[in-house]
Amino acid sequence: MSRKIITFLGTTPRNTEYEYGGKPYPGKVFAEALYKFVAFDEMYVFVTKEAKEKSYPVLEKLQDRRIKPMDIDLGKDVSEMWGWFDKILECVESGDTVIFDITHGLRSIPFLVFLFAAFLKSAKNVIIEAIYYGAYELGDSKTGKPAPVIDLSEFVSMLDWLTATEQFVQTGNARALSELLNPTNTQQGSLFEAASMLNTISQAARLCQPFTLMQEVGRLGKALEQAQQELQIAAPPFWVLKKQIVDTFGQFQNDGGDEAEMLRTEFRLIEWYYFKGQIIQAVTLAREWLIDAVTYRLGQSLDYLIDKRRPFEEAISGISLLGKPHPQDRERTFTEDDLNRWGLELLQWPERAQLAQLWVDLKKVRNSLDHAEHQRKKEKEKTLDALQKLQNKIDAKIMPELRTLAKDWGFV
Repeated sequence: MSRKIITFLGTTPRNTEYEYGGKPYPGKVFAEALYKFVAFDEMYVFVTKEAKEKSYPVLEKLQDRRIKPMDIDLGKDVSEMWGWFDKILECVESGDTVIFDITHGLRSIPFLVFLFAAFLKSAKNVIIEAIYYGAYELGDSKTGKPAPVIDLSEFVSMLDWLTATEQFVQTGNARALSELLNPTNTQQGSLFEAASMLNTISQAARLCQPFTLMQEVGRLGKALEQAQQELQIAAPPFWVLKKQIVDTFGQFQNDGGDEAEMLRTEFRLIEWYYFKGQIIQAVTLAREWLIDAVTYRLGQSLDYLIDKRRPFEEAISGISLLGKPHPQDRERTFTEDDLNRWGLELLQWPERAQLAQLWVDLKKVRNSLDHAEHQRKKEKEKTLDALQKLQNKIDAKIMPELRTLAKDWGFV
């Protein structure tokens, strides 16, 4: 792992005094000044044919073997600019520390360097130490005012914030976002509280824990508000993205006091899982929601103890088994006499056939997904074709049937 400078040269070298850390550093090109105040292992100097002739001699006279010219095209089209990217990849190894200089060259260079830097951070685990701009236009040689050196690397983090927020909003995974909020992993303060809250919500979403999610989401907005002042200093882009985060997850806030509203919230979470492509969570929660919804429709309070839920689960399962072999006695048919008291009530519902079919479909799909192919060969969803059929069943049958019942029951 090396410390490398990547710099670009223009075609008009001129004597300029730059100021860095309160000290002056003269140079005909900024890389000459940079050479004097930054320690490095290698300096890669990107030059066009004209820049190599007119500006590179300034660095060449230093006679330092660590300084290496990299010939590039003018960048007159996208193809040539991609060529610059390929050259940068040749210079950088995984784990390197990189310092960019964007003082000279085409106006497109700063824009591209920020994208290149973001890519290198992600794809090659590169540390972007600095992106220096020697602002020679802010200096004044007549009055002796030096040109300030500005480090713009902080703005690369805007892409990190955007990516991390998008990941959280799309998948519920807040790991990257919480690390940006609390990069030093401090154990106190508003940023720690906000990061911890995001981690809790993230874990609840990814592990399909709807009630924890509903409870914690209600605290998210307040936690972020409390962190706002500190965020403006430590993480400027976050306040712009905060509204998107709160709007996305705020819809799942519920204190559990109103069971009907809780069922509506739970169904919104199922839809969110489904539309975000988190099919296992969507199907898993859909099955549990169906038991909850039926329990509520039967006029019973929701109780999440297994023994309390089992009669309602057996009631739904029972109406789906009518006319089929009895699961405990394959020699006889499952009949109305085998239904429990709640199953007999469901038998009177006009939507009983729809409910029974949805239960069967959910069971088959859930088992196919949750058993992760650890079933007998004939029961496996192995091929791409079979997997697509499974997805199609979810798209064409399960979700439409679930939405219809939710709407008819007043939960949408």
